[in-house]
Amino acid sequence: MRIGYRFTLLLSFIAIGNCFGQDSLRIQNLNEIQVNENRVFKRMGLYDSYDLNEMANINGFTQLTIFDNTFSDEVWTSKNSTCVTIALKEEADNAFLDVKWNKDQEGCDWVGVGFGWDFWSSKDMGQIIHVASIEIEVRSKGKNIGNLPWALGFEDYAGGQAWTGFSKNFIPNGVISKDWTKIQIPLALFPFVDFDCDPSNIKQLIIQLFAQDEVEINAIRIVPFTGKLKEETTATPVQNSRPKLDGKLDDWKNSTFTKIGDGSEFSIQYTPDSLFVAVRVEDTTPNLNNKKNGDLWNGDAIEIAFATNPNANPKRKLFLLSDYHIGINCGPLPYLWNFSEDKPFDKAKFAMNPTETGYTVEIGIAIKDLMKKELAPGMNLGFEIAIDLGDESNKRMEQLRWNSSGSEGFHQNPSLWGTVIFE
Repeated sequence: MRIGYRFTLLLSFIAIGNCFGQDSLRIQNLNEIQVNENRVFKRMGLYDSYDLNEMANINGFTQLTIFDNTFSDEVWTSKNSTCVTIALKEEADNAFLDVKWNKDQEGCDWVGVGFGWDFWSSKDMGQIIHVASIEIEVRSKGKNIGNLPWALGFEDYAGGQAWTGFSKNFIPNGVISKDWTKIQIPLALFPFVDFDCDPSNIKQLIIQLFAQDEVEINAIRIVPFTGKLKEETTATPVQNSRPKLDGKLDDWKNSTFTKIGDGSEFSIQYTPDSLFVAVRVEDTTPNLNNKKNGDLWNGDAIEIAFATNPNANPKRKLFLLSDYHIGINCGPLPYLWNFSEDKPFDKAKFAMNPTETGYTVEIGIAIKDLMKKELAPGMNLGFEIAIDLGDESNKRMEQLRWNSSGSEGFHQNPSLWGTVIFE
């Protein structure tokens, strides 16, 4: 369904005798027409060109406004109005888009909205992929929202599409409230090359909607990207003696912990030949895992993936021989497992300790047996950690991931890992 209006402004200056009289001379002196607050048409000579210094642009790209509080046929939704509705609403001197959807019903196989901005013209975004983001200014209908069940995609004029999932990491402070919140999604997260989508010939932005909810959108823009594409954490050198690996974390008091999920956290220390990881797990039903061998993920467990080659391409989608994925069964009979080689992991030791709100784990990995170089200040390595939370049925009910919180598959795809920076 495409709703709203669109108009095309056409100015013709035709002098046929004295048909228009003196009024035609006044029209010829018109230098500027403002259609609305965002679109201004200026008089230009045949061989004139725009001065980009006078226009908002990113690397020369000027088609920055995807949605600007107005309806036109550039805004559309999937056909079934019982699945999604959009409406332009006004509040004081502001207008915004109300989007309400429910995919969890019959006949709603695909639900979404689209924006073919700038009069559906072709957009060459090739020069801004690594320096720009989509910024969506959004607010809830009163309740706080911790994530949006969305997927976003760009479509080119040949039909190619590049999609990325929405992650709660995009939300400042982790919550969309009743106040306007600006969310930024880096363009570099859209896999244009992998899905044969031409970024130099973009037709539209599509938002696919899942589950059900209602939000209000004030604006969608393309803005400069100033953040980081991956989460980063630091590994601090062991100061005095190595951690005891008793699971109590008494020797981690001066370490900085990084959050994973709402209440769990982890920290990393190192020596030239060993990597140490401490994890605090918040779990109301801890130590429920009766699985064996490589099935340990389906219950209470900790999974760690890491690179041992600092020169490995961080965008690689497949494991190298220098990449490892290991797991700790955190049930009554805990053990270490090497997923990469499908066998027990004998290059590490660990210990667990119960707490009032869950449990803690310490892991020591003999990294010298896995990589050619010693760990040293200034080194960066790919790293991801996940906490598997089981329930009374001894099955995993949730997986908390550090860098790839909004995307599954880190156990197969190293491009989803974050980065450890060695101090």
